[in-house]
Amino acid sequence: MTIFDLRRAFHHSLSNMRGWFEDSTVSGRLTVLDRLSILDAWQQEMAEFFEKHGYCLACNRRLNRCDCSKALDRIA
Repeated sequence: MTIFDLRRAFHHSLSNMRGWFEDSTVSGRLTVLDRLSILDAWQQEMAEFFEKHGYCLACNRRLNRCDCSKALDRIA
């Protein structure tokens, strides 16, 4: 996948996430902590998805050109 494919997948997933959170029948009973936990897990999955395809989610560079991977390791 190219970075453009990955970014398209990211934005599609983000749109789905927003739609899911806006649907009160699905997310109406979630607490703020629940929502934050879901978003945190989603972000981690996106970072792993990008990494699997050789890119950094934070800077969109190929992993071998990324300068922020150590910063991301500290966050995770």
